[in-house]
Order: sequence, then structure tokens, then C-alpha cells
Amino acid sequence: MYCKCSTRIPEPRLKLGYKTCVSCSTEARWSGVPVINHKTGNEIQIVKDPEVAAEFLAKSARVGFGTLRGMTTSYRKPTNIVSKIKEIPVKPAPSTIVSRTILPNEFETVGTEVMNILETEGTEAAYNHIQVSLQNRRIFGIHANQLRSIIQALQK
Repeated sequence: MYCKCSTRIPEPRLKLGYKTCVSCSTEARWSGVPVINHKTGNEIQIVKDPEVAAEFLAKSARVGFGTLRGMTTSYRKPTNIVSKIKEIPVKPAPSTIVSRTILPNEFETVGTEVMNILETEGTEAAYNHIQVSLQNRRIFGIHANQLRSIIQALQK
């Protein structure tokens, strides 16, 4: 089956009941946010709403050593922490700007774009597109190196 943009829809996507390709989809990209319980007890929570994921990441940002920051060694005189607690003003929720906090997942898309540019515009334009994609955080540096290696192999 083909999407309205003439792109072939993958079979697994059809089995899930989708009628459009990923590019034409109106569904927001899901995010994964790290949940840090303690030093080695970490997990990832899948969040469907990107605004909620951005808010979760902003509120869970660790400063210093997190909960261990207030602990002292046995050589120091213990302090009365309760008497030092002050009323802390509540910060407003971060703006709903969706930022890229999750790993880039556009390697295949950028690779397809680079190959199309290589065929139509040439090597220099393809290298420029790789660099722009890297700066826009669509791909990692390792992906950029892989694409450059592919271009070099095709030039031989």
C-alpha cells in the first residue's frame, strides 16, 4: 500500500493499522526519559507527549550529587537540617518548547537525503548536508563519519 505522498508504507506499519507513512504522520514522536532511582537503579519511562517529556527532564535534572549532596562524613558535626529549610519559591514550568533531548533517530532519513543529493548535486553538497544534519542534531558524529565513508567508497 502507498501513502498519499506516493511512499510505500512498510508492512509492519500496515499491520499496526496505520494508513500513512512516518513522514506524513500527524502523530507526535514518543520520547524516553531517564528515571534515576539510585546509583545503579536506572530505567527509562516512555512518554507519548513531547511537552510532558521536556517538563519531566527539566524537573528531574540532577545538580551535584542529587540527594547525596546534603550528607556529611562522620568526622563533621551533624547539622540540624530542619532549622535550615527555607520556603523556596516554586519555579514556573518550563516553556513548552520541544527540544531534542532524546537520541537522534534520523540516520536512515539523513542517509537517504545524502544519497539523493550525491546523485543530483554532487559530493560537496552531500558533505554539506551531512554537516548541517550533524549541527542540527539529527545524527550523531559516528553517523556523519559513516555517511562520509560511504560517499568515499562510492567515489572509488
